[in-house]
Amino acid sequence: MLNKLMKIFPAALMLMVSLFTSAGAPNAAAAVLTPSIQAAFELTAAAAESSARVKLKSQYSELSAQTAQYESREEQIRILHESNAQALLVVRNQIKEIDQAAVAKLTSAVSSVKQHYQPLFDQYSALNNRITLLKGLKDKTLNSVLRTQAEAMKIAVQIARQEIRDKEALLKAAKEERSRKIAAARKTLAGIDSPQTTIKSQKSVATALNQRITADFGDFKSAIRKQNPVLAGQSLASLLSGYKQIAASKQKIIELEQKVAAVIAATAKQIAA
Repeated sequence: MLNKLMKIFPAALMLMVSLFTSAGAPNAAAAVLTPSIQAAFELTAAAAESSARVKLKSQYSELSAQTAQYESREEQIRILHESNAQALLVVRNQIKEIDQAAVAKLTSAVSSVKQHYQPLFDQYSALNNRITLLKGLKDKTLNSVLRTQAEAMKIAVQIARQEIRDKEALLKAAKEERSRKIAAARKTLAGIDSPQTTIKSQKSVATALNQRITADFGDFKSAIRKQNPVLAGQSLASLLSGYKQIAASKQKIIELEQKVAAVIAATAKQIAA
């Protein structure tokens, strides 16, 4: 037995040097099970009793699965978040554009009709001014002709002013409808506020759990460096507990991002209706 240990000691020593000199390198997850860590773990498990060895290997296998799921959830969250961010930009722009073309068209129509009838209004105003100036004169014939012209023009002016009022009424109604639709869309979109707030709190929970996992992983690496099966088992149990809690937190974030996506989609549908 002693000879066997003497044979594996140099290899184990080199493994420990490789494993722990890179401990400060940044990782995507709190615990990254590299080949060197797995090899060190295998040496530690080999030093354990049969039943303890089985439990250690089961724990390590479960930890490996949990770390893989962690990365999968992180990617899923990233994709959902980026998709929501882009969709949110689009839908907010769509809200700004609600009935914008219709209001612009009616605004142009009002401006155009006013411009069209302005010469008529100018002529009518000039004619009335002329009548006022000629009141002091005794030329009844000219006065009568001008008043007849004014009366005839008055009808055209009234028709023109009514047409302008009608178009202005249409513009006002369109603006009011646009404001109503925008308010309704913004109210629907406000449904993202609650899940987004909860996402922030869940991210804080996940950050705290990551810090705990980082500490537990440090303990685990220390245990396998010392080839201490008992400490390794305790560290693995704590790591698994932390990863299960963080998995629940990440799953909540995924569900919340999906709620955000559903609200954005509902808003877009409402705008298109």
